[in-house]
Amino acid sequence: MYQKRSPQSTMFETSYLVAEAKAKRLRASWAETFRTRALVLIDEDLFAPLYCQDNGRPNRPVQTVLGVLILKDMFNLTDVEALERLEFDLLWHHALSLEPEEAHLPQKTLHNFRARMMAHESGPLAFASVTDRVVEVLGTNLSQQRLDSTQVMSNIAALTRLGVFCETIRLFLTRLADEHPRLYGRVASGLLGRYLRPDGSTTAYQDARSADGPRRLSVCARDVYRLCTCFGGTAAESMASFGLVQRLLEEQCEVVEEKQPPSNDDDDTGDGAVPVVLKAPKKVSGTSLQSPHDPDATYSKRKGKGHEVQVVETCQADNVTQVITHVGVSEVCGRDAQAAIPALENLAQRGLQPRELVADTAYGSADNALNAERMGTELVSPVAGSAQVVEEVAPESRPLTGADFHVDARLEDPAVCPGGHFATDQRSHGKHPNRVQLTFDGERCESCPLFQHCPAQLNTDGDGYVLTVDLAAANLERRRRAEADGTFAPRYRIRAGSEPPTRN
Repeated sequence: MYQKRSPQSTMFETSYLVAEAKAKRLRASWAETFRTRALVLIDEDLFAPLYCQDNGRPNRPVQTVLGVLILKDMFNLTDVEALERLEFDLLWHHALSLEPEEAHLPQKTLHNFRARMMAHESGPLAFASVTDRVVEVLGTNLSQQRLDSTQVMSNIAALTRLGVFCETIRLFLTRLADEHPRLYGRVASGLLGRYLRPDGSTTAYQDARSADGPRRLSVCARDVYRLCTCFGGTAAESMASFGLVQRLLEEQCEVVEEKQPPSNDDDDTGDGAVPVVLKAPKKVSGTSLQSPHDPDATYSKRKGKGHEVQVVETCQADNVTQVITHVGVSEVCGRDAQAAIPALENLAQRGLQPRELVADTAYGSADNALNAERMGTELVSPVAGSAQVVEEVAPESRPLTGADFHVDARLEDPAVCPGGHFATDQRSHGKHPNRVQLTFDGERCESCPLFQHCPAQLNTDGDGYVLTVDLAAANLERRRRAEADGTFAPRYRIRAGSEPPTRN
């Protein structure tokens, strides 16, 4: 049952239970800062949906549980190490505003809170709420921020393809034995013995050597088909672990018309032929199941298994403390380019959108730069491809292009030509939304000193000059010019601070 932590202070808190000299040291430590500046930013009511409102024992205070999770990551501890600090460390008692008798949490409580928070998507909500309040308290300048990604992997084993099959089947069989023992009795003894020992403990496919992996995979594929056929339409179909077995069949195997008999030396020779074959590795998508213990993990040939985490942080030089403003999880097999605009949209919804977003080449497509500009943010990023040499030539000495015209991507302000003249009309091209047709006054154009170099053409009425500007192409050209003339490098240098330190 949800219960908010009582704001009532106590006379038994740590600073009252130690000598005055030690109490002064406590109040001068990081624990005092955390207690007075960070702990109070946790809004417990955001987590009320994780608990029953009118039944059960009162919950452990959310401030305490979430505070432990924050300190655990601050000090890079395991759950066990964090709970040990909670039990015996005066600094932690003071930081979390706990009496010594209150400084205890079962590991199951920590695990269950984290699981419920993920299931109810309270994590992103808590992050956004606390971050927004931190930004407000610190008065953080949000005008300049930087975006980058890092890869993370759950605290689980990185499995081979054979390992994924074996572990997924084992997980289903053990859960089936617990939840539906009568259905478990249907499993053929031969199949059962390939994944579980007689005492129920797990085995790596009868302790097979890695050299036998390719042959064992075909057996596993047939076993997956047998399990799906045996338990489809039964009560087991509602089990999450059975859903993973079905997913494995769909992603890793191909059901064919003719039944495929096992080879004479295969372990499933006596189990009969089934109409399934293993897919070639190159036909298996990077979004396929990588581990039954982390079904959302994906695979990239370049990066490996795991998740991609997109991180945005402030990087304004005037800020005493920089703040991470956005964290988003994406597929490791995906492209960073797909994460830039969603990150900006999230920041815009929370009122944290920057004037400049500095990011590496992977984010800096023309479409991203253009969409960011329409949202009111300049995407400061290198242009993909080989660097081009662009000569520094004054506009009056070279042919002009659409990149020399200043066009508001939102078409809210009138476009301006290189000669400083405003367009008399501007409109988006119907079939090509990134193209804008500009019209300029004919007399002004003909009297302009840049007239001979201007790409605008006389319109059919003969009273004005018209130019169609491809906004994406113009954006790329301007950015290449900035890279060539040296104006881009100083602006981009700040992005290096988001890179992890290298190790020799």
